[in-house]
Amino acid sequence: MEHYFRTYTDEIYNDFKSIDSSNYHEIVRFCHDQDDRLDHLEMPYFLEVKVILATAYFELGRYHKFLELADFLLEFTIFHNIQTFQGEDIFQKILFKKAAALYQLLHLSQAEKILWELLKMDPDNAAASYLLKRCLIKNQPGYLRRVKGLSIFLFLLAAATIAVELLLIRPFMHAYVDTVEITRIVIILGGLFILFLTDGWHRFRSFHKVNQAADSLKTKKNSKEFIGV
Repeated sequence: MEHYFRTYTDEIYNDFKSIDSSNYHEIVRFCHDQDDRLDHLEMPYFLEVKVILATAYFELGRYHKFLELADFLLEFTIFHNIQTFQGEDIFQKILFKKAAALYQLLHLSQAEKILWELLKMDPDNAAASYLLKRCLIKNQPGYLRRVKGLSIFLFLLAAATIAVELLLIRPFMHAYVDTVEITRIVIILGGLFILFLTDGWHRFRSFHKVNQAADSLKTKKNSKEFIGV
């Protein structure tokens, strides 16, 4: 009976492994059709199948399905005390992809929390550092939204100035044409200056915040290693 069961599970695993690893649609279809049989796989094979399925969901942009499976995998690795799988830190790998999926779904605050935790685990995690910067940049503070609103107002004001110039100034008040043109240019440049200055400042602060935190975490980590903690 045991021999039969092993043959049964080996067969389903081999069928799964015969699928091209980049054929994500087929991987998802196979796992859905054979879900009950795949659940009987031995633990290492079961984990491998679920990780590949999670990757397929992610690559297909099915982020909600990925997040459901990612939460299961994170709990699974903790429960079974699995730190590395196929030479990788499986917990951090799944956690990073979870943050990336949340980023794609614009759940930026949730993604930021995960990425900060990843940096605490590994301050040299360049991918987490980069994605965290992208989250901070995209998750714009209130002042930046207000400045963008002011810039839009200035651009609309410049457009209104053009209308006034064409309909009123040029036909009836030609002496004021130069003044109106200069005013229009100043308004447009002012809007652009405010927009680029604040956006650039926000990007600089985001990069600086992450880099400073990563450097601080690296220093703490090296100090602990030096004293043997």
